[in-house]
Amino acid sequence: MKRLIVMAVSFLLALSLAAPVAFAQAGQSSTASGATGELVTAWWQWALSKPANSNPLFGGDPNYSEKQCDGTPLNGTPAKTWFLAGTFDGSVVERTCTVPPNRQIFFTVFNTAVLADPGDTEESLLDQAHAFIDAVLADPDSSMVVTVDGNQLPNESIVRAEAGLFSGTSPLLHGKYTAVADGFWVTLPPLPKGEHTIHWEVSAPNADTDPANAGAEGFFQDNTYNLTVR
Repeated sequence: MKRLIVMAVSFLLALSLAAPVAFAQAGQSSTASGATGELVTAWWQWALSKPANSNPLFGGDPNYSEKQCDGTPLNGTPAKTWFLAGTFDGSVVERTCTVPPNRQIFFTVFNTAVLADPGDTEESLLDQAHAFIDAVLADPDSSMVVTVDGNQLPNESIVRAEAGLFSGTSPLLHGKYTAVADGFWVTLPPLPKGEHTIHWEVSAPNADTDPANAGAEGFFQDNTYNLTVR
């Protein structure tokens, strides 16, 4: 079985009261290619390109650094895109960051990447990624809450999207890697200048995040971003 890398993060803007939302209620349109799929690839390449001491996937205040806040994509991604990240380990975090103006925000609510071994096919890797996300969707105990300034993102704004084979170099993975990804993503237009508080929680208690070990480890997020757009 391949190693799954599971990540969750969210950044949202909407007009309803916060309440848990079952994963099965989220948007179900799948994008294997095109703009969203390309951004999924770019997000993972960005997230995995950073060393541990400046990686956006680790830690929170008071030690979350300017480098960790930097959502600038790698070369080849539209310059007006800004990425946000959650945590690998699901620990409760609060982060204070500055976001440049006039940037579309791209982030994941919940997704997984499957790393390839020599000889693996794109189809077999995507089958594993699909199976993981589908299992979370089928679990009635899985839920998420995503808010900005107390308002919840509409379900239809959370879009399921996948990325076919992509590659890069990662200090976290000790060199070159090839992978695929599947999960739930949001693209937001540039936010107005000012202060914003973003909070999201994800609960997937029956998620099997380590196929090498029997049983479900579960996956959880409880993250807060204090953002200044300027």
